Amino acid sequence: MPIYPDAPKRGRAPRDGGDDGSPEGIELNRKIIALLQQDGRMAYSAIAAQVGVSEGTVRNRVRQLLDDNVITIQAEALPAAMGYGFNGLTFVKVAAGTSIDDVAKRLSAIPEVYYLIMVLGRFDLSIATYHKSQDDYRDFLTTHFYGQSDIAGIENSLVLKVHKMKLQWDLNG
Repeated sequence: MPIYPDAPKRGRAPRDGGDDGSPEGIELNRKIIALLQQDGRMAYSAIAAQVGVSEGTVRNRVRQLLDDNVITIQAEALPAAMGYGFNGLTFVKVAAGTSIDDVAKRLSAIPEVYYLIMVLGRFDLSIATYHKSQDDYRDFLTTHFYGQSDIAGIENSLVLKVHKMKLQWDLNG
């Protein structure tokens, strides 16, 4: 099962024969992914030269990794550079008798929401958002949380300083 089951499905690509789950195939995928994490625009020929396989093998494996929702290749915009100076965290307790998944679906459609997860503990959902101003954050909370029948309660925090934001992670760690 894909890690992100709700991710859009892509067309199936033919397998190159080496993607059989073998330790060698898994290691080759890790090397390809690590290079793409360094530079998502790296040419397949350059990747092939570094990992010691043909360009066609790299192309097929990248296509398969995309099709299987193992990786995505995209540009990441830094929020502050785009005028989003407020990073809010909102913890949500869903109202009794309300589907957590339904609330998550409603909230995930909000443009300011960039990270939404179901959690265990006092709250049901945790949401991370970006806003241009304190007023925008207040409007976001007023519009989407306060007085909503599917929300039992929320707790908010503003991020004062980001000490670590790692969009890439060590595949071997």
